[in-house]
Amino acid sequence: MRSVNTDLGVAACVVNENKILLVKESRGTSEGLWGMPKGAVDQGEAPTKAVIRELKEECGIDGDVVGLIAIRERINKNIPGIFLAYSVVVQDEKIKIDPDEISDYGWFEQSDFENIDWISQAMRDIAESSLEGNILKSKDYSNERKGHYIVFS
Repeated sequence: MRSVNTDLGVAACVVNENKILLVKESRGTSEGLWGMPKGAVDQGEAPTKAVIRELKEECGIDGDVVGLIAIRERINKNIPGIFLAYSVVVQDEKIKIDPDEISDYGWFEQSDFENIDWISQAMRDIAESSLEGNILKSKDYSNERKGHYIVFS
């Protein structure tokens, strides 16, 4: 395989008691809009590690990836963009947002979605899939492969 310059992003879909954790962006082009905790993958970072890092940075909580909810692909300025939305379980639900990135948060049921100013329709669709439990389960082969190697199926 050959390398391709790619914009790679991740989101944490955290569901508890039929509610999903959503955050309101405090800056950038999505300021004031709602979505899941999300961010970019750093050079040399595994996407599953990036999603846990972003959840910790934005919401102050730790979690574990249990599956994959959705993949979004696009082309922007001739560069492929891949966005991976992971199902994440958390150990603690005591949220402490980073006000530099997030201005508010909440736990929302699907019936609340009509009243939310979403980052995009795609973000809403991913949240709905997460609440519906549409998850590809993860299997970690990293020990056998002697390096990061996770399959979702």
